[in-house]
Amino acid sequence: MRMTALEKRFVNSLGHTRAVDARAWELLSRIGYRSGWRYLDVGCGVGTAARRIAAASELSVTAVDVDPKQIETARGGAPLPNLQYRVMNATQLEFADAQFDVVATYMATHHIPHWERALDEMLRVLRTGGYLVYRDFVFPSWLAKILRHIIPLTGFPSTGALQAIAARAGLVKFYESHESGKVNVIWIKKGQGPQA
Repeated sequence: MRMTALEKRFVNSLGHTRAVDARAWELLSRIGYRSGWRYLDVGCGVGTAARRIAAASELSVTAVDVDPKQIETARGGAPLPNLQYRVMNATQLEFADAQFDVVATYMATHHIPHWERALDEMLRVLRTGGYLVYRDFVFPSWLAKILRHIIPLTGFPSTGALQAIAARAGLVKFYESHESGKVNVIWIKKGQGPQA
């Protein structure tokens, strides 16, 4: 779902983007990542978190968003050799299976009506042993169900649905914290671990 002008104004504000960047870096820092690993940011908005990660690490960073205007803004910064932005729908990621060592999404799934399909796609493109980094609002299952009926074009990630997806995909929880209705969680996709 593309955001309204009012949503974009908030989401693209300096204060909000700095907060997202800081949390993205803090979560990535919990992972013992290696130089050259492939990192995918899904729902990157104007791409500031992806840019910070590319500039501060030796990861190969790809950042995608469904909104061409957000990607156009993201591409407006100074080019980095290890960073690319692409217009792409999170529910139909245009990558082959198992292409990334880390797949991350920060405060994006609540904008996606079919957020479960988007998470399935993220897991499809994540290598066995790779890390799925997730940060967003999470609602109790009963409340998410009611809200989907009231506001049908918005995603309402729920605790129960996240747990079901993780169990079905064989994810192992690596880290979790909660704050102000949001969850920060890192899962490992079962296996040997990503290769350098």
